[in-house]
Amino acid sequence: MLLGKKKRFMGSRWLCSLLVAVLAAGLVLGGCAKKEEAPAGKAAEPIKVGIILPLTGTQAMFGEMEKNSFLMAYEELKAAGKTTISGREIQLLFEDDQSKQDVAKAAAEKLVNRDRVALLSGGYSSACTNVIAGSAQSMGIPFLIVTGSADEITRQGWQWVFRGTAAPASKYTGALWEMMDKVIKPQRLALIYENTDFGTSSAKGFRQDVEKRGLNLVFDQAYEAGALDFKPMLANMKKTNPDVIFAVSYVMDAALIVKQMKELDFNVNLFVGGAAGYTMPEFKQNAGDAAEYVASTTLWIPNVAWPGAREYFDKYVAKFGKEPDYHGAQAYATMYIIADVLNRAKDFTPESVRQALKATDLMTIMGPIKFEDWEGYTNQSRPTTYVVQWLKGRLEVVWPTEAKSADYVFPVPKWRERK
Repeated sequence: MLLGKKKRFMGSRWLCSLLVAVLAAGLVLGGCAKKEEAPAGKAAEPIKVGIILPLTGTQAMFGEMEKNSFLMAYEELKAAGKTTISGREIQLLFEDDQSKQDVAKAAAEKLVNRDRVALLSGGYSSACTNVIAGSAQSMGIPFLIVTGSADEITRQGWQWVFRGTAAPASKYTGALWEMMDKVIKPQRLALIYENTDFGTSSAKGFRQDVEKRGLNLVFDQAYEAGALDFKPMLANMKKTNPDVIFAVSYVMDAALIVKQMKELDFNVNLFVGGAAGYTMPEFKQNAGDAAEYVASTTLWIPNVAWPGAREYFDKYVAKFGKEPDYHGAQAYATMYIIADVLNRAKDFTPESVRQALKATDLMTIMGPIKFEDWEGYTNQSRPTTYVVQWLKGRLEVVWPTEAKSADYVFPVPKWRERK
């Protein structure tokens, strides 16, 4: 009887040891696999990427350009075999934030909680981008920003938020200040900006640069974005007699401001936009001849030295019949970053994707992308900036001189002296 119990005990011990060994082997083999393959005969789950853009509403023209550019890049990557990873296809899920913060927040939560995306991207206006970033941080999901540029977005120490193709708003003026110091040498500066996250962040950076140089800022005023009558503000600014104006506006405001300056016969040596609306083809269409000689900062131009920039521009024009600006280039480059990150990630869990983002070192049409921590920014790539000017109806690069496509015009002719 005791012998039988001993045999049963020894047999149980042997069976347990065998099970432990099998489980251990399975764990070891599982750890060797980079990414899980789909079971034979079963359709593989896609790798979902959520992209939040303003596809309707006042900023829809930007959202449309960015969506088109995402899809163009995706088609190229698919043709190159880079959208299928371990048998799983990258799937883009677009959501419309309607340029509203509450809608942007709801879209982020839907994409994460219901659609189970591996990564969030998009973000056009700084206000919506900031809301998406906060949601991504709280939900522990990586968020790769396309455009939203308010400085504070990447100055909060958020480890789940990355900004690669967009510069902090206060850094848009790098090339401009070099041109200011060497060529323009302003005496009396005026600053106007929309009362949005992007506008106030840009204005703060400009104000600091003015103070650092000991220059005279004679006018400094925010305005209500989307206003129709800027003449009272412009009339007050005219009284201060500035020689240079720096303005931060989206496209419709930008066009109205310069048209109403012409109507008031308000002349300055140079009017400079802080990117955003002043580089859009729609700015020229809406402002007409009042757009001539308007300069702007920008993050990208088709003839930059970065590989593929001109090809992207030409392909976009051929496909959609209109010219893209730096916003489209940002989205196009972001899609390439996403594909690179997902192909390098250990798996598609949020933490693995976050680690792959942090290790990014990629050349794009927006230049080299590395997510670094510098000057209080977290996961922020370092920007390259340019100055452009509308000349004979075309947006030309005028600074830096080694990248120029035309010579700058400064000081610009007075309204009544123009042909």
